[in-house]
Amino acid sequence: MLMYRIADPGTGFKFSELEHAAISHMPDSPTEHDDIRREKGLRPGGFGLLMTKASVDELLYNEAQNEVVFVKYLDE
Repeated sequence: MLMYRIADPGTGFKFSELEHAAISHMPDSPTEHDDIRREKGLRPGGFGLLMTKASVDELLYNEAQNEVVFVKYLDE
């Protein structure tokens, strides 16, 4: 198993406030967030959490969501 822990000194975030990120939208509309990013003047992107979630077996956040543990189980 590989396990990584990343801690950010900031206040964290709430998924409900990430309308500009792909992870906050339904799987059948993975680019819906692009319109929101464009309206807010943000650069293209917003796929980081979605790609990470798809690459690991477990993604665990603390309550404030300013710390995350990624877990990837390895085959023998």
